[in-house]
Amino acid sequence: MLTSTVVDRKTLAWIKDGISETLESVLQSLDEFIENSDDVTPIKECLAPLHRVKGAVEMVEIEGATMLAKEMEQLALALTEEKVKHKDEAAEVLAAGILQLPGYLESLYHGNPDLPLVLLPMLNDFRASQDSELLTEGDFFSPDLTVKVPVQPVGKSTVAGNVVSVAKKLRPGYLSGLLGVFKNNDLEKSLEKLTLVLDNLLIASSSEKEEQLWWVALGVVESLKEQGLESSVAIKMLLGRVDREIKHIIKSGGEIHTDDSLDKITKSLLYYVGQSESYSDRVVEIKKAFSLGYDDDQDINDARENLYGFNANLVESMSKQLNEELTTIKCTLDIILHSKDGAVEGMDSVLKNFSSVADALDMLGMGRHKNLVNEQEEFLRLKMIEGESLSEEDLMGVATVILAIETSLGDLGRVMSRSDEEGGIPSAEYEKLLKVVAHEVLENIQKIKNEVSDLSDEPSNILLVSNVPKLLEQIAGTARTINDEQQSNLTDAITKYVNQEIILNKEEASKDSLDLLADAITGLENYYQSVVEESVAPELGLQIAENSMAKLGYPPESSVPVLREYAAVANM
Repeated sequence: MLTSTVVDRKTLAWIKDGISETLESVLQSLDEFIENSDDVTPIKECLAPLHRVKGAVEMVEIEGATMLAKEMEQLALALTEEKVKHKDEAAEVLAAGILQLPGYLESLYHGNPDLPLVLLPMLNDFRASQDSELLTEGDFFSPDLTVKVPVQPVGKSTVAGNVVSVAKKLRPGYLSGLLGVFKNNDLEKSLEKLTLVLDNLLIASSSEKEEQLWWVALGVVESLKEQGLESSVAIKMLLGRVDREIKHIIKSGGEIHTDDSLDKITKSLLYYVGQSESYSDRVVEIKKAFSLGYDDDQDINDARENLYGFNANLVESMSKQLNEELTTIKCTLDIILHSKDGAVEGMDSVLKNFSSVADALDMLGMGRHKNLVNEQEEFLRLKMIEGESLSEEDLMGVATVILAIETSLGDLGRVMSRSDEEGGIPSAEYEKLLKVVAHEVLENIQKIKNEVSDLSDEPSNILLVSNVPKLLEQIAGTARTINDEQQSNLTDAITKYVNQEIILNKEEASKDSLDLLADAITGLENYYQSVVEESVAPELGLQIAENSMAKLGYPPESSVPVLREYAAVANM
């Protein structure tokens, strides 16, 4: 169903390093623009190198990279011509593209096919930044838009009347909710407003096309509410397009658009429903009706997760940015301690640095460190609100967290660098990195165990494990970051079982199957715990987990284990 090509490794080796170096210089200019978006001179300096990058990927016919490079050049040009409404947001999108393109090329170098659909979320963020027409999965393959909405809508009618009168009465509520989504202001309440309006429009509509649009839009809004989707520029733009349809219905007296614009909006919304990790009744129903979230989608999701895992340049760039942010924080705290006697007035600026650090750590998959940063940020924010001074002990607590992050970044950078140069990760370096990874993963495994245990007590309530797939995918992504195929394959098998046999089927799981699932998760936990404790045979946990999944009918894909002899390490 999906069109893809495998790119020659020799061709990629010839261009990818040069492209990475060129984009690194572009990123430096972009940083200058972000600091002062009123001066477009730094962006003008980006145009020539971006054009060279586009020419390079066009010449070797890498379709996905060419599409992304074109969008990057067009957005940079629009910024220089001041045709972009939200310059800061657009600059962040451009920075993300600059970081993602080398990752895409690196993933192709490691054997992944050139699959432009992998880049669709990023491409749409670029197009949305310029208020351009979004791409849809229909540009790569087409969902069946003859699907009808179920006879009984899920929502309740609060406003009586035909669709025109309902639209007139409730459109102000939709606009209010949309504004909240755009500004990330009281997001839960804003999304509730959108849900109320769309539910009423769905009930009041008589046209199948109208009903389909409201129904699919509700799937996106519900996914945002349940955090099954992350809000993006493209999603916000699509919700704005839905408002245009509401406005059109009011003006036309109930007539919908007859051209293909309505189908384009619906297709775009369906794409994001397909990416949703929400398992609510409505989202699952939409996915099943339009055959979303199966087969090819898994390949796409795996490829997206691998974009950053293979990208040593991304790790280097992000580490450099993080270290700069951490240095700013340390200098500010030093001033507070020695010059202000712990006074926290004017500390607002450093709190923004904490937020930037947390976002970057999240991008690198360092969730435990991100949580530590968030805790310190909240601690300092409360101190500032209450007007309390910081003690030396308070500052030492923050400094300890910063030191831990710097150490882990150094370990990660050295491992990625040596792996790239030597074609493999040295044993001692790998062990060190694996311990960092293990600490991250064990926190997620504990959450998973708790949810599976709750399901065992109440097997009919599948909502108890609604967060499990997302947590498992985070673990698999972390394993891929260190190129550990055995662990990622095992975690993928557990995820697939939970999705297909428990959540999507909505059937009560048997006690025996839940026991085997618990054994698999415990085996995975034992492996990572053994890594932390430097036990002699950590692979035993993986064997137990793999055997349990095989009994459940979901054996992990075969792989070459990336295991080390811990006994030798422990005895050194």
